[in-house]
Amino acid sequence: MTVDVARAEADGLTIEHGGRAFAFCRSGCLRAFKDEADAYAAKADRAHSTTAPQAKGLPVIDEGMRRWYESCSCCLSDTFPDIKAALDAERAATDAAPVDPGICEIAEAQEVSAP
Repeated sequence: MTVDVARAEADGLTIEHGGRAFAFCRSGCLRAFKDEADAYAAKADRAHSTTAPQAKGLPVIDEGMRRWYESCSCCLSDTFPDIKAALDAERAATDAAPVDPGICEIAEAQEVSAP
Protein backbone atom coordinates (compact mmCIF):
# COMPACT_ATOMS: atom_id res chain seq x y z
CA MET A 1 0.00 0.00 0.00
CA THR A 2 1.20 3.51 -0.74
CA VAL A 3 0.83 5.94 2.16
CA ASP A 4 0.96 9.72 1.92
CA VAL A 5 3.93 10.27 4.24
CA ALA A 6 3.22 13.96 4.82
CA ARG A 7 -0.37 13.19 5.81
CA ALA A 8 0.76 10.34 8.08
CA GLU A 9 3.25 12.65 9.79
CA ALA A 10 0.61 15.34 10.24
CA ASP A 11 -1.81 12.78 11.70
CA GLY A 12 0.79 11.30 14.07
CA LEU A 13 0.80 7.99 12.20
CA THR A 14 4.55 7.44 11.93
CA ILE A 15 6.98 5.42 14.03
CA GLU A 16 10.70 4.72 14.09
CA HIS A 17 11.79 1.09 14.25
CA GLY A 18 15.17 -0.44 13.55
CA GLY A 19 16.58 2.87 12.37
CA ARG A 20 13.81 3.32 9.79
CA ALA A 21 10.66 5.40 9.67
CA PHE A 22 7.33 3.73 8.94
CA ALA A 23 4.15 5.60 7.98
CA PHE A 24 0.58 4.32 8.28
CA CYS A 25 -2.78 5.13 6.75
CA ARG A 26 -4.75 4.78 10.00
CA SER A 27 -4.28 4.30 13.73
CA GLY A 28 -5.30 0.60 13.64
CA CYS A 29 -2.39 -0.18 11.32
CA LEU A 30 -0.01 1.72 13.57
CA ARG A 31 -1.24 -0.23 16.63
CA ALA A 32 -0.86 -3.55 14.79
CA PHE A 33 2.69 -2.60 13.81
CA LYS A 34 3.56 -1.68 17.41
CA ASP A 35 2.28 -5.08 18.60
CA GLU A 36 4.51 -7.03 16.17
CA ALA A 37 7.02 -4.50 14.86
CA ASP A 38 9.75 -6.97 13.88
CA ALA A 39 7.36 -9.17 11.92
CA TYR A 40 5.78 -6.24 10.09
CA ALA A 41 9.17 -4.65 9.35
CA ALA A 42 10.38 -7.92 7.82
CA LYS A 43 7.19 -8.16 5.77
CA ALA A 44 7.69 -4.57 4.54
CA ASP A 45 11.27 -5.41 3.54
CA ARG A 46 10.10 -8.43 1.53
CA ALA A 47 7.33 -6.45 -0.15
CA HIS A 48 9.71 -3.64 -1.03
CA SER A 49 12.27 -6.00 -2.55
CA THR A 50 9.68 -7.77 -4.70
CA THR A 51 7.45 -4.86 -5.70
CA ALA A 52 6.02 -5.74 -9.09
CA PRO A 53 5.75 -3.12 -11.83
CA GLN A 54 2.37 -1.75 -12.77
CA ALA A 55 0.53 -3.32 -15.70
CA LYS A 56 2.21 -1.00 -18.22
CA GLY A 57 5.63 -2.09 -17.02
CA LEU A 58 6.19 1.17 -15.16
CA PRO A 59 7.32 1.36 -11.55
CA VAL A 60 4.81 2.34 -8.92
CA ILE A 61 4.54 6.07 -8.34
CA ASP A 62 5.53 6.10 -4.68
CA GLU A 63 6.95 8.76 -2.36
CA GLY A 64 10.46 8.28 -3.76
CA MET A 65 9.23 8.77 -7.32
CA ARG A 66 7.37 11.90 -6.24
CA ARG A 67 10.51 13.29 -4.57
CA TRP A 68 12.50 12.60 -7.73
CA TYR A 69 9.83 14.44 -9.74
CA GLU A 70 9.99 17.46 -7.46
CA SER A 71 13.78 17.60 -7.26
CA CYS A 72 14.66 16.96 -10.91
CA SER A 73 11.72 16.45 -13.22
CA CYS A 74 13.90 16.57 -16.34
CA CYS A 75 15.89 13.50 -15.21
CA LEU A 76 12.67 11.69 -14.32
CA SER A 77 11.34 12.60 -17.76
CA ASP A 78 14.44 11.15 -19.43
CA THR A 79 14.06 7.88 -17.54
CA PHE A 80 10.27 7.53 -17.21
CA PRO A 81 8.50 10.03 -19.50
CA ASP A 82 5.10 8.38 -18.88
CA ILE A 83 5.46 8.81 -15.13
CA LYS A 84 6.46 12.46 -15.50
CA ALA A 85 3.43 12.99 -17.73
CA ALA A 86 1.17 11.32 -15.14
CA LEU A 87 2.56 13.46 -12.33
CA ASP A 88 2.26 16.61 -14.48
CA ALA A 89 -1.39 15.74 -15.15
CA GLU A 90 -1.95 15.09 -11.45
CA ARG A 91 -0.58 18.55 -10.57
CA ALA A 92 -2.64 20.20 -13.32
CA ALA A 93 -5.81 18.49 -12.08
CA THR A 94 -5.27 19.99 -8.62
CA ASP A 95 -4.33 23.43 -10.01
CA ALA A 96 -0.84 23.08 -8.49
CA ALA A 97 1.96 25.05 -10.07
CA PRO A 98 4.24 23.08 -12.41
CA VAL A 99 7.51 21.83 -10.95
CA ASP A 100 10.84 23.37 -11.93
CA PRO A 101 12.98 21.43 -14.42
CA GLY A 102 15.39 20.29 -11.74
CA ILE A 103 18.77 20.45 -10.12
CA CYS A 104 20.97 18.63 -12.63
CA GLU A 105 23.30 20.06 -15.26
CA ILE A 106 20.76 19.43 -18.03
CA ALA A 107 18.09 21.43 -16.20
CA GLU A 108 20.54 24.25 -15.56
CA ALA A 109 21.48 24.32 -19.27
CA GLN A 110 17.78 24.49 -20.21
CA GLU A 111 17.29 27.48 -17.89
CA VAL A 112 20.26 29.33 -19.42
CA SER A 113 19.09 28.76 -23.00
CA ALA A 114 15.42 29.61 -22.28
CA PRO A 115 14.25 32.95 -23.76
